[in-house]
Amino acid sequence: MTLIEKPTKHFAATGFVLDKEHTKMLMVYHRKLGKWAAPGGHVEPDETPAEAVRREVLEETGVDVTICDQSKVQLCQKGDSESQLELPYAILSEEIPAHGNKEPHIHIDFIFICEADASASITGQELEVSNVKWMHWGEIIAADTFGSIKAFAKIMQKASDQ
Repeated sequence: MTLIEKPTKHFAATGFVLDKEHTKMLMVYHRKLGKWAAPGGHVEPDETPAEAVRREVLEETGVDVTICDQSKVQLCQKGDSESQLELPYAILSEEIPAHGNKEPHIHIDFIFICEADASASITGQELEVSNVKWMHWGEIIAADTFGSIKAFAKIMQKASDQ
């Protein structure tokens, strides 16, 4: 893929959804991308990235998630006129090639680590997703997925081996 000159930037939010034991992650097979991916999508107007990730995961998988707290400090107290938003685990810049009638663009992707009940009912969103399943770290590393997801799976696999 070539570097995009002066690309449009879209904000996106993705959920790395882990089971309670942190032994596997919820993955979707994305129809347009033709790859396994973590559930996520565009941040809508008047929506925070955390709200977007909860909505997108629910829409794509039917699973409710809890975002794992990444905050190291609290700058605001309840009742203040300011409030601290939930922090992502990482923020990625992802080049998205032209597809259909869409121009190439950049996703500024807020990656959240989330937890969910692995026994919860899964319902894939048929328009975008052809399969949804919980995958163990080794399965993700071997899957046709993105480098950032494989890197996260390797980190989690190493942590679980210790």
